[in-house]
Amino acid sequence: MIRLSRREKLLVVAVAVLVSAWLLFAFAVKPAIERTETLTRVISEKQDELQKLRARSNEYLVLHDSLGNLYTKVASQEKEFELLPFLESLIRECGLEAVKMEQHVSQLDPKYYETIVEIRLEALTLRQLVDFFWKVESSEVLARIKSLYIKKNLTNKDLLDSVIEIHNVKSAQS
Repeated sequence: MIRLSRREKLLVVAVAVLVSAWLLFAFAVKPAIERTETLTRVISEKQDELQKLRARSNEYLVLHDSLGNLYTKVASQEKEFELLPFLESLIRECGLEAVKMEQHVSQLDPKYYETIVEIRLEALTLRQLVDFFWKVESSEVLARIKSLYIKKNLTNKDLLDSVIEIHNVKSAQS
């Protein structure tokens, strides 16, 4: 066995303590610090996702309620209601003249179908168009504007030409 002087023994103990401290730091402390930083970052990301999920949940509830209201409105709609004659009367009431009107019916699901009327209006002012939209949207019937295309009239730049699709949902049982 080798005999070590007191100084050498202290040096060996100091090196052993340093190596132990380095090993403890490398294999225990540093991974724990990194894991804590990762968890802190992940927690903040998950909290943001939770807030988004809560907002979407509230949005879902609002949409679900409005869908229930829509079902109620569809069920309470007059059974004899036809979209095309209704729109013709609104067009006359607004003092407009439709160049073309086409009606299409599509089945949404076994319980409901949708009537879509495409209206082509030419040479009308913006005010006339807005009045027509207001009358459609504010009417008691369940008729809504589905799409709209507006361009300037070719002959008079102060007037507009428009193609409008208005839809109405009805119960297939009525």
